Amino acid sequence: MEEIIPCAVKDREVFRRVWQRVMGDRDMSDCPVEALPADLEGDIPCACLDDLIRQNQADGQPGTATGSVQTEAAVPEPSGDRGAETGPLPMEDGPHRESDWEVRQEPPDRAGRMRRQVMEALEGWQFYRHLARRARGTDARILNSLAGEEHKAARKLAAAYFLLTGVRYWPSELLGTPALPSYWGALRGRHQTEQLQETDYRISADDWDDPDQLELYRELAEGAQSRCRQLRVLLEEDHMM
Repeated sequence: MEEIIPCAVKDREVFRRVWQRVMGDRDMSDCPVEALPADLEGDIPCACLDDLIRQNQADGQPGTATGSVQTEAAVPEPSGDRGAETGPLPMEDGPHRESDWEVRQEPPDRAGRMRRQVMEALEGWQFYRHLARRARGTDARILNSLAGEEHKAARKLAAAYFLLTGVRYWPSELLGTPALPSYWGALRGRHQTEQLQETDYRISADDWDDPDQLELYRELAEGAQSRCRQLRVLLEEDHMM
């Protein structure tokens, strides 16, 4: 098997031999290539190449050998544990410890909610008044009675809002004519609305400690529940079937 020879060393050796063959007896000092040490002439095995590289590194030229022979510096392997650069995350003191940056629940907007409830009660009053005009007899009387209950609820809520904020709020001028596509469909839709209002009143009571406000919302919830029952009676009449 052919010995491994560094390209630069081999080229210099071949050039000097060709120069000597062409120039004959001419002084070899004119040769542009310096003579190689005696121990580097001819074929150089791998072991000698390693010694040559180590010798050049010891002379202050790390990573290079004679001529253009170069060795690459070893590149350190990247660490697989990147978390070690920043250190471990701090442990919480408890399983459910609340962080300082955690968004806390905002207190309920009681004034805004009460203002909305005043408007909804007035809309119920307007709804029952218009629906009563399309009914006769007992149905008309029941619907007019329900309209009066909604108007009374709106006045109670408006008074509570004034006590809370010092502002009078009665937006009756914003009321429009309710859409009533059919009599029975209107009764069914209003029954669902009264159920939602009852739930809203009971939830609102949970945000108050004041006994007057608790009593107010209790009465409002019971009123919405009573109107649901009366609407159901109207829907159960025989002439509907």
